Amino acid sequence: MFEIEILTKKGFKNSRGEHVLSDICGLGIENVTKVEYSSLYIIDGDISFAETETIASDLLTDKITENYVIRQRDAECLSEVISKFSDVKEADMINPNFSVIEVWYKDGVTDIVSESLIKAVKDLGIAKEIKAKAGHKYYLYGEIFRVTLDTIATKLLANVLIQECKVY
Repeated sequence: MFEIEILTKKGFKNSRGEHVLSDICGLGIENVTKVEYSSLYIIDGDISFAETETIASDLLTDKITENYVIRQRDAECLSEVISKFSDVKEADMINPNFSVIEVWYKDGVTDIVSESLIKAVKDLGIAKEIKAKAGHKYYLYGEIFRVTLDTIATKLLANVLIQECKVY
């Protein structure tokens, strides 16, 4: 199982992150100083790392404005980062003053993006049977209490009826 994260390259505007920051300020929360957004995809099945790279590069990434990171993932947690591209560095992704919120559709909820991805993978010539899941990842910078993160997750970022949040 692989996780693909699509990140905005340095020097390009992270519009969705800026929009979320504006919404957070609109809630009266002032200690969030910056928000960065990235798209997440989980690809599960009998698929190789090279095929996953092709999916990330050819289907999911705008090569001018985005980079991707592929991580090996098991059912419980992420393991080592096994691929980094361009200016994405592990040090850029680890900061003691940020928190992360991931948003995923709950099991059983139709995920149209994932369905489209599975079809596009087949159109790309990868004929293996795979499962896919699409999600969102928000990096929130600043000293933020857990209760504030939970509020942001459930009031702004997710529809709790059909989506689940991971806050860490």
